[in-house]
Amino acid sequence: MSWTKSVCAQEQTQTPPKVVQLDPDEVTTMIASSGSLAGHAKRHFRSANVVHGFSSPQDSVTWTVIAPQEDDYVVDVLFSKKGQVKLEVSSGDSVLTAPSMIKTWEYRPFFWRQELSGTLHLKAGENQITFRLPDEKPESASQRDDTEETPRFGQGVTEKFHLFSIELGTASARQAQAERALAIRGDASWMVDGKYGIFVHWSAQSRGFHIDEKRADWFQKSVEMFDVNVFADAIERTGAAWVTFTATHQGFYWPGPNAALDKIAPGRTAERDLLGEIIDELDRRGIRTLFYLHTGYNGYAPEVWREAVGANDPDTTRFSDNIESILRECSLRYGKKLKGFGYIDGAQAWDYPLKPSWEGWARAIKAGNPDALVGFSFNRGTTVSPFNDLYVTDGGKELLSPDPQLIGPGRQLGDVTPAWWFLMDHEGWFPNQPFHGKHGLGPVHSTEEYVDFFQRMAAAKIPVTVNLIMTADVTDDHEIFHPKCTAVMDEVRIAIRAK
Repeated sequence: MSWTKSVCAQEQTQTPPKVVQLDPDEVTTMIASSGSLAGHAKRHFRSANVVHGFSSPQDSVTWTVIAPQEDDYVVDVLFSKKGQVKLEVSSGDSVLTAPSMIKTWEYRPFFWRQELSGTLHLKAGENQITFRLPDEKPESASQRDDTEETPRFGQGVTEKFHLFSIELGTASARQAQAERALAIRGDASWMVDGKYGIFVHWSAQSRGFHIDEKRADWFQKSVEMFDVNVFADAIERTGAAWVTFTATHQGFYWPGPNAALDKIAPGRTAERDLLGEIIDELDRRGIRTLFYLHTGYNGYAPEVWREAVGANDPDTTRFSDNIESILRECSLRYGKKLKGFGYIDGAQAWDYPLKPSWEGWARAIKAGNPDALVGFSFNRGTTVSPFNDLYVTDGGKELLSPDPQLIGPGRQLGDVTPAWWFLMDHEGWFPNQPFHGKHGLGPVHSTEEYVDFFQRMAAAKIPVTVNLIMTADVTDDHEIFHPKCTAVMDEVRIAIRAK
């Protein structure tokens, strides 16, 4: 059996396969690349957690698992494959097989979760669990295509089989987890009633209208100069019922006090409580606030932060605990005025492989407000956890709607409130190039198309959050949003609010 690279997408050093300790009260995730690879099975050179190359029954992934007691486990497989193949998960004489499910929805997820029928019996102590495709016919070297496929994993459904992970949990543990998640479910009715909100990526990599450098290079100045009234005026003009504001994106810099973050990596917080001032001013105007969080896996100099937070540790418990402590500190500071973390980015692609405590993160977000909403993004995949309140994906520029067949208990995206998050500006989510005193191209679609979309979504009771590119220097000497985007939102406001 060959060694494979680490479970972390960021880790590039060679490490031996890990022994997995099963938690009897939880669902345990086993990332594909953390097992031992046999035959032609290999780690994907771009998607580090993914294994492909299953071209014969001898191509497999095997994990060494320690079970606390003899028991039966329900097994889920997370994978991507256009055509149908036979899946097999085995441990000793216990074998589960099933034909793979076929994607029946048009859009995302591009990789999905399938629960296999029956249960896998494990003995107390050490077990070997193997995944393979038992009916694959061996290929000759000339037939085997070792090149990377198009579309690549996560960008579309792959032609050949790609394994992301398998999940193990007893039936009782799964039921208890679902019941605990339901017991702390946040109330999203106000988003349905409010119809739409604004999303801003005030990123560490954002540029100012008059400042070319990345905001991380002038972080403290950006916090000090931020004019909350200018921001609130611009938001109020759009008619938004809420704002999803960036607590941190692509470089873990926090525009306010956070003692938990100071303990992990000093110098990344601000003395001015800008987040609190924004919440208070928007609340005074009847506009609610959610936060956006990105755990700092890429962007502005992520290496130092990832080491400090524990994302590179062999045991990633410290990473999970540190993010949980930051979230709890934030929730307790702002209490019921903070309506939750509506968008935690990269939760599926980056955080899931590090096996965080989703329940711990959700409870931390709700520590100061039991009704706070949790939005763990599944990006281009399936849901990460039942401890999720909102449909959260990178909707890009598309004026689309969640597919109802994906939402509900036991379905791909879970028992969540349907919602839609998308961007309006041609340039994307945030200004990562200098403005040079001039806004970019503006809206992707026509005003009529946006108005029609917002009206259709309001009628369907699906809350919409639209991202507008915002200058990193929020002052009164320039418009912080593109004037053409503001003009579109004027028409949306009139159509939806009748004012």
